[in-house]
Amino acid sequence: MFYQLSPVGNPIHLSRADQPEVLLQAFGQGYQPHYYASGTTALAAAIVAAIRLKPVDKPEVLLPAYGCPDLISAAVFAGAKPVLVDLEADRPWMDIEQLAEKTNTNTVAIIAVNLFGISERLAELRPFAERVGALLIEDSAQAFPSGKEKDIWQGDVVVLSFGRGKPVSLLGGGAVLCDMEHSRHNELAGLLPEGVTQDAGNIQKQILFRIKAGLYNGMINPRLYWLPQALPFLHLGETRYYPLPSLEGMDRVKLSMLSSNVKAYQSDLMSAQNKLAVILDGQDLEGRGIVDLPKACKITADRRLLRYPLLIEPEIRDQLHAKLLKLGLGPSRMYLKALPEISGLETLLSGQGLFPVAASFADRMLTLPTHSHVSQADIEKMCQVISN
Repeated sequence: MFYQLSPVGNPIHLSRADQPEVLLQAFGQGYQPHYYASGTTALAAAIVAAIRLKPVDKPEVLLPAYGCPDLISAAVFAGAKPVLVDLEADRPWMDIEQLAEKTNTNTVAIIAVNLFGISERLAELRPFAERVGALLIEDSAQAFPSGKEKDIWQGDVVVLSFGRGKPVSLLGGGAVLCDMEHSRHNELAGLLPEGVTQDAGNIQKQILFRIKAGLYNGMINPRLYWLPQALPFLHLGETRYYPLPSLEGMDRVKLSMLSSNVKAYQSDLMSAQNKLAVILDGQDLEGRGIVDLPKACKITADRRLLRYPLLIEPEIRDQLHAKLLKLGLGPSRMYLKALPEISGLETLLSGQGLFPVAASFADRMLTLPTHSHVSQADIEKMCQVISN
């Protein structure tokens, strides 16, 4: 009970070090950043820009039917209709045939989600966006380059999140990266709405953030994570729909710490992820009906994952989840329902049909932690549970 890994959670580094060259290297010289209060806000801003770039009476955005309900929050706030696309069988990618059927003159954006750090196939999606003059938005809230990777991003704009449990976490904040080589870059950058930057000059605000970050760092320690887990009012791990109330900018305290946290994240050797991948690769997962998603998607060893995802038949998945949880090994079943079935979205997304693959993902998904608190002993225990 008193040892519990969190499903995700790298510690926040509290040093203030404005190092533009670190961000330039991480974002890539071809991208220009615009900062917002959260990843959801950043996505909403990108969709607003897409609508302004292609004004139509009834704007629509295409997005996967399995994912975070914040995708819907951003679309609704921006004034666009979210149009769901089912996934390909056993892959975290939108079904190309269904995407082609749903792309039309009202489509202002296609949102490609890099789920768990596994990139969508931007090159395959781009022709559909270009055919109707839509913006290709790469939602990279769950993916950030490891430091060894080049050209991780390919979207017209890229959306990042620095929220709790994200690759680079500052308990809040987000960014829209505009591709400076996009044919309409200057126009696009000018169409992004201005977020009202929260003033962080007040010393009390700085102290408050440090207290919150210190508590967060303490609570994600495996020796203490059982405590927030025991508090049901925190709703840890629950998937809920929350409408986005406003569009604000990223406060200066978080912004001043961004480069040092990027540097710390990219200094991680990815040892837990790589060891886990090697051990799982040595097991006959396929013969037991288990899909190793990173392996199936041919993820290279330098690609940093937020979590390690597996697809397992529902009854066995739930049994493994219970065993891993009892041992304090940080498993997660992620989004337990496809987007149309999440509380608060049933009416909003009604009438769009069935999404059997997305529903199957919700029933079969199990993720394992890969963050810096995961030890060799933890990895061996995870793999032992899965192999039995």
